[in-house]
Amino acid sequence: MGNLFFTADHHFGHKKILAYSSRPFASLEEMDETMITRWNEVVGVDDEVYHLGDVGLYSSGKLRQILQRLNGKIYLIRGNHEKAAEACHTRFEWIKDYYELVVPDPDHERGQQLVVLLHYAMRTWNTHHWGSYHLYGHSHGTLPDDPH
Repeated sequence: MGNLFFTADHHFGHKKILAYSSRPFASLEEMDETMITRWNEVVGVDDEVYHLGDVGLYSSGKLRQILQRLNGKIYLIRGNHEKAAEACHTRFEWIKDYYELVVPDPDHERGQQLVVLLHYAMRTWNTHHWGSYHLYGHSHGTLPDDPH
């Protein structure tokens, strides 16, 4: 096994995301090519990537071309923009709504760590009181901090 990565909300082909998320690109093509290049500079062919949703809004054919260029084994957690990604299901190791990933953690008293994956943020999740993590996308950095 290679390295483990988590990401979300690429929105390949989503023109409105340029303004909505203040992405610093002049065009969709520039955004797409930059994201592909940056992904492949970091992710190797044997790495695992858990994508927490909203891969892209292109047609399935165009999105498939992009996905084939991305390194790594990709696991997809469904977001609210996955119609094209669902049509490209063979590019993903699996597609799920929710997943509880157990990763080795030599610093944890049990030697492993639970990571709860969902596209949407949750206030509580399985074993949160025992220190498990919850990773999510969707909010594009707009959620206020929890005062607790």
